[in-house]
Amino acid sequence: MEATYLGIHLWIEVFENAGYFVVDRVKTAMAGQEIDGLSGYRLKMDENNHHLHKPAMLGRIKPDRQFEVVWQSDGLVPPEPWSPFINGGKPS
Repeated sequence: MEATYLGIHLWIEVFENAGYFVVDRVKTAMAGQEIDGLSGYRLKMDENNHHLHKPAMLGRIKPDRQFEVVWQSDGLVPPEPWSPFINGGKPS
């Protein structure tokens, strides 16, 4: 759900800032775009692969069914969009 929310809002921000809707131009304008994530962090779109730099968190579910964060990264973690186990880590 977060990915859909962020994707739509990133497109809207880029379109409003750029003032046009030509797909290739919007995709180019998205490189490096930042947006406030639902987690409270400012997220960044990678300049090369259009995946998000996001924080990493590990948590556990408490008896009241809420999450307790037990570890989190110091900042945003760069994306690794391709599995290193498939095609040597390169898109097919």
